Amino acid sequence: MSVFGRNLLSIKGFWLVGFILLLSNLLLSVEIQAKTFYISDTALKANVRTGSGFERRIIAMLPPGTQVTLIREEGGWAEVALEVGRRGWLLKRYLSDRPAWRVTAQKLATENQRLQQQVSSLSQNHQNLLQEKIKLEADLGDESQKVKELQKANDTMKTSYNLRWFLGGAGVVLTGWILGFWMGRMRRRRTSERYRL
Repeated sequence: MSVFGRNLLSIKGFWLVGFILLLSNLLLSVEIQAKTFYISDTALKANVRTGSGFERRIIAMLPPGTQVTLIREEGGWAEVALEVGRRGWLLKRYLSDRPAWRVTAQKLATENQRLQQQVSSLSQNHQNLLQEKIKLEADLGDESQKVKELQKANDTMKTSYNLRWFLGGAGVVLTGWILGFWMGRMRRRRTSERYRL
């Protein structure tokens, strides 16, 4: 193989390695660009500047928990896109891949307070329902007593009704027996008077 051919292969190899490095950097920067970060708890507020360096002008002060999108990194600095559409630079150490604990704690405290109010409301409703249950049980007791009294009156009426029928039937039988007895005596008298004549 000629010197020219070897040089051509080494140039092609150099370009290939360079292209691969460039492509991997682009892919890495695309991955970084799409990543969301939060201002961490390490500072009260993070200064966002017009460029990377402490001598640059401050354009915003972000409290912990503020969400930003990382665009690129340079040294210990990071260029970020803010939620309002502006861009700026801040120290990379102020970025965290999770929401700030302070913000999370505040959200949890607010949620806890809401849940405590809900529990208090449910407890009050429970007490009201218990009182209503006691009242309904008392009313049910009164109604049960009325039902027992009505049942007793009904039983008395049934007994009275049955007794009337029994006495009516006994009266009919007794009347029939008396009439039969009286008619029999009357016949015997007539018969005995006939024989006397």
